[in-house]
Amino acid sequence: MSAPVQRRLCALLVSAVVGFSVWFVVPGTPLDRAAFEAVASSFTNPPLFVSGNGSRETPWALRAFTSGSKPDPRQAPLVVSLGDDPDGFFQSSPPAPIDLAVVLSNFHRLGAKKVATAAVLAWEAPDPIGLAALEKALGRFDSLVMATPLSRGAAAASMPPAYRRASVPLSAAVGDISSLPVVNRVSIPGVILAGEKALAGFSVLESEKPARFLPLMARWEDRVVFSFALLTVLQRLDLPPSGVEIRLGQYLKLGRAGPIVPIDAYGRLALPLKPIVAYAEISAEALIDGGDDLFPKQAPDPVILRDDRSAADPAVRSFSRSLSVLIAALASGDGVGPAREFPRLREDQEIGLLAAVAAGLSLLCGARSFTRHLGAGVMTGALVAAQWIGIGMASVWLPGVPACAAILAAVVVCPFVRQKVPPPSPVPAGAESG
Repeated sequence: MSAPVQRRLCALLVSAVVGFSVWFVVPGTPLDRAAFEAVASSFTNPPLFVSGNGSRETPWALRAFTSGSKPDPRQAPLVVSLGDDPDGFFQSSPPAPIDLAVVLSNFHRLGAKKVATAAVLAWEAPDPIGLAALEKALGRFDSLVMATPLSRGAAAASMPPAYRRASVPLSAAVGDISSLPVVNRVSIPGVILAGEKALAGFSVLESEKPARFLPLMARWEDRVVFSFALLTVLQRLDLPPSGVEIRLGQYLKLGRAGPIVPIDAYGRLALPLKPIVAYAEISAEALIDGGDDLFPKQAPDPVILRDDRSAADPAVRSFSRSLSVLIAALASGDGVGPAREFPRLREDQEIGLLAAVAAGLSLLCGARSFTRHLGAGVMTGALVAAQWIGIGMASVWLPGVPACAAILAAVVVCPFVRQKVPPPSPVPAGAESG
């Protein structure tokens, strides 16, 4: 049998076996997902949000960033503002524990079940009676989220229980976790983080330089901790921290049917914030003698206690200014368009396509080396172009990975197939002397 025929038969067998084996195994694998994301990113603005598993029942689906969208104003929080108290409603400025106990007791009187305190609760020498009243008021709520600044210092501290309850293991994050900012302590001593039901998130990361996009996550010990704003959205959705799907450099998915939030590789919100006001803003002083209808019934949970004092640290004032728009953006899934599905071809169509590739390779591999490699390159280019056209124009996902695997297998194996060299013909007697 001649070498070209041997190569053709070998190419047909090898490419068919490899192509159909990969076709059977690869759908839904990380390799298939990576191939889909690579092709989709060539015509879609990042970040990309891929769901589905590449099967015929649940095909790959793509959601992409849309710059024209805006956060839903109905998702903005109800804010109670701790201001400068020019009329002296409270015993001291900033408010003492007993003052905040009164404010939070009025939260409960007005029907608030979920509360989040963006104001950091810390005093150098608090009054024990006022502190006991504050802790009692905090314990009345069904759900409570606290805020503190975090930093990274030479002396690490153990993670408080409220932070541990509000965190997830590093293994829950998909991607390069080394890019996350690292923290190891609460930067203010004596912070009150309430009881066993409370969760804690960071207001600012003091060890990080200010960036265009706001941080949503940080790394503490072997855990991922979340920002205060993100925890308030989880609190609204009744979603535990373990219900967040984290793909660094891509997105956060808040529950199976919840908002999708684009993030960069550093765990920061990958969207510019657009101006939006709180659902309603009520001064803390107004709660002292306010009626039972002071909190709008349509306002979303939780009620936010925010520090708006002019004497507050600049980082605290910046955090307070961004809080309403950040919570609204996270809860709205702002900036992410609707999902677009990319179904696969019918099974018989995919089998026919791979069979055609194997037949083409069997013809090609009978040619010379240069022609074989040139033809294989042309076939690969044609498959990539078809895959791109299939996604960009026809919204289908072709079996490009199995087809490319078949081409690679044929190119690698065919050069090793050689024609058997026949034994030399016997030399007639006397030929040498002649």
